Amino acid sequence: MGTAALVMGILQFFCLGPIGTVLAIVFGYLGMQKAKQGLATNGGVAKAGFILGIVGAGLSVLAFIFWLVIVVATGATSGN
Repeated sequence: MGTAALVMGILQFFCLGPIGTVLAIVFGYLGMQKAKQGLATNGGVAKAGFILGIVGAGLSVLAFIFWLVIVVATGATSGN
């Protein structure tokens, strides 16, 4: 799970977008849980994928807010 989380966390920035974000978070969380239970040895990799997923989600929210501000600003000035 940890390796899958890391791969999804990296690919979300290049080609997977929101799907990669969700998968990185889910796989990272599951991988960290497996490592805590002693069923996996790659807890650090899972944590890195989880963090990348959170960063991607945050950047997506910021991009949406930026887009919304641009749309509202251009819509307000074009009506005059």
